[in-house]
Amino acid sequence: MTWLLFDYGNVISFPQPPQAVQRLAGAAGATVADFSPGYWQYRLAYDHAKLDAHGYWQRVGESLGRTFSAADIARLTSLDNDSWLDLNPGTVSLVQDLAASDGNRLALLSNAPAEVARAVMALPVAALFEHCLFSCFLRLIKPDPAIFRAVLDRLGASAADVIFLDDRPENVAGAAEVGIRGVVFTDPGTARAELARRGVVTVSTSSPGSKSASSD
Repeated sequence: MTWLLFDYGNVISFPQPPQAVQRLAGAAGATVADFSPGYWQYRLAYDHAKLDAHGYWQRVGESLGRTFSAADIARLTSLDNDSWLDLNPGTVSLVQDLAASDGNRLALLSNAPAEVARAVMALPVAALFEHCLFSCFLRLIKPDPAIFRAVLDRLGASAADVIFLDDRPENVAGAAEVGIRGVVFTDPGTARAELARRGVVTVSTSSPGSKSASSD
């Protein structure tokens, strides 16, 4: 029995659409150029649950010389959640095919804050995974090998039984440190072909076209 462990962002979803980032920056009263550094500077702490939504957005606000009200934070959080819900149909098709094939078990592992995690878990595609695991709830973060040990414990699996797909090479390397085989995700078709090369069977050999995705 093979576990297929999928990353979410830039794998199941596309990168944040530029228009979504523009809406976020506008809601923060800033340009994208001014908004983005603060957004990413504190993101891992938010993903790690070291900051909650209020603390995260206030830090972003401080980077812009602004203070956000509770209403501002609610608006920014909603827009942020939405920005991560642009799904890649090719990957969704791959996940559906894997779920319909004998011998495959599916799990998801993503660095994400609780608000985004809950939005992802509400998506229909999330129901195809036996486990949806997030850094905010595990209080561990990729590429730390400890998160992968925690995942193996949750799955009740040995490392040799897991194949991990992630767009970031450093995350795949973190998984490899505990013995998990990895695939650096570039696009759904290539991932499908690589899984087939490793003996993972799907019910279909075709998938919809996909946009190119860059790491974030």
